[in-house]
Amino acid sequence: MRQLPNLLGLFRIIATPILAWMVLIATPMAYLGAALLLFLMALSDMADGRLARHLKVVSPLGVFIDTISDKIFVAGVLLPMIEVGLLPTWVALTIIIREFVVSGLRSFAAAEGIVISARRFGKQKLVITVVALIWRLLEAHAATGGFLGTILGGYLVPLLSLWPIVMALALLWTVGSGVEYLWQAWPLLRRGWIPRAS
Repeated sequence: MRQLPNLLGLFRIIATPILAWMVLIATPMAYLGAALLLFLMALSDMADGRLARHLKVVSPLGVFIDTISDKIFVAGVLLPMIEVGLLPTWVALTIIIREFVVSGLRSFAAAEGIVISARRFGKQKLVITVVALIWRLLEAHAATGGFLGTILGGYLVPLLSLWPIVMALALLWTVGSGVEYLWQAWPLLRRGWIPRAS
């Protein structure tokens, strides 16, 4: 039980190639399977931190695994979705570049002995992004002849076709949370810009 939070993080990393493979197959059932796997990975991401705190097993390794695993599985689904034409390249680049910027800021701050903690805006960003990606995968499932396209007489199709709105919200939260991190780190960045005497 004490290793469960770390195992959940490792599950997300190990399952990422399977997730990418499912998207690349580009069949209705593969899209549905990818959406379900992505949902499970997101649930595990929300659960492992709480479990670690509940079991009192928070560790530097656990924090590291938790930090990189969500970035890995999000990038792992974005890139194949570009490949099969489910998303424009600029959407994925916006999300991935934000992750690089925030990770770089945190590393820079840590080198200066300052911790930039995760903000609520940033945590919401991951949830909204995952919802948007699952929504897009379910729409692709329905559009390629999956059973969600015919269930309830096709009434789900108009709802699923609203995925661009959800994706726009995800992009708004992506950019907004990135700006929030930059704003928080701005005094540190200004000090770091000034050369130090050797």
